[in-house]
Order: sequence, then structure tokens, then C-alpha cells
Amino acid sequence: MALPVSGPLSINDIVGEFGGTAPHSLSEYYRGGGLVPDSSININVPTSGTISIDNFYGAQNALWTTTMTAGEFNVSYPYPIYISGYFVDPNLLGGTAIGSLSDYSVDFFGSPNTCKVIATEAAGGGNVLYSFKVEGNRNRYSFTSMSANGHTFNTSSLFSFAYDSGTNTTYWNWLVDAATYGFFINGQEYVITFL
Repeated sequence: MALPVSGPLSINDIVGEFGGTAPHSLSEYYRGGGLVPDSSININVPTSGTISIDNFYGAQNALWTTTMTAGEFNVSYPYPIYISGYFVDPNLLGGTAIGSLSDYSVDFFGSPNTCKVIATEAAGGGNVLYSFKVEGNRNRYSFTSMSANGHTFNTSSLFSFAYDSGTNTTYWNWLVDAATYGFFINGQEYVITFL
């Protein structure tokens, strides 16, 4: 959960967000220094030099956060497909984006880093597939977890992980029970957080 963007803020709030070892001092909390992720969310936190509590307004213990407005894609030919969320696929709709993100650049990856998919897909048998796809050839454990739709999906419990050299895209998939996890709903907003 992000620190407030205004109002009272203390070292205890910063400790609550990022952890650390007592006795606490602001010098523990340089961006990229081990406790505060080096991401655009935390851009106001310096990497060295002068640091103050005011630098931490809006900071968050996350690698990347984006807000998704879900779209949907539903066809029955040549086989039934129901996908909801945000996705761009050159094989579906000629690469036209479905849904949108507030930030498409996945901060914790080098270039290229454009997010291609954060979506749910009907997988049959009462299951739903949660997917994340990004440009480039990435390591399975580049992040620890993705939080979406009120649930946390860990990279240690993936259904599948692969790199597609044809599209230069890496994907992470989690297969879960549809009744418990549900689908993204067309037109609704979701905060997606990567740790």
C-alpha cells in the first residue's frame, strides 16, 4: 500500500511501508539501496545525498504499479475465446489494444519493457488463466508476485512460463479456479501491483 501523497508523514510510516532495522534513520531508505525499490513510483526518493521525509509522499514498496481499465474480447469461431483485461496480440484483432493501462512501461525491466497483456481468459473446466506478458526475454523470477483483482499470484506457483522469440515476448500464466478468482470485468478499473 502506498504512502499518502499529502498530509502528515513520519519515519514510522516509512518503516511500515518498507521495513528496515531499528534504530531507524532516513539513510536506510535511499531508492535502490535494498529497501526502497528503484522504480518510477519512488522517483522522488533520492539514490544518495540529502534525503527528507517529504521525499516519500506517494512512495510504495513495489516494483511497478499500473491501473488497468478492463476491456473484453469474446468470439466463438474458430473456437470459443473469452479474454478480459488489457491485451495486445498481433493474432487477435490485428493487434488492436483491448482495455488500457495508466502506465505501459514495466519499470523493473530494461528496454524494451512494454506491457502486452494483463488479462484473464476462460481456460475450461471451471478454470481461469491469469496472464502477464511483457516485451523482451525475461527471467521467471524477475519479480516475486503480481497482485490483481484482489488476489496475489506468486512466480513460484506459475502454471506456465515461456519466452516467444517470434514476438519477443515473455509470459507468466497462473491457472486458478474461476469461482474463487473470477475474471476482470469489462469497464472496471483494477490496480495491478508487482513486488
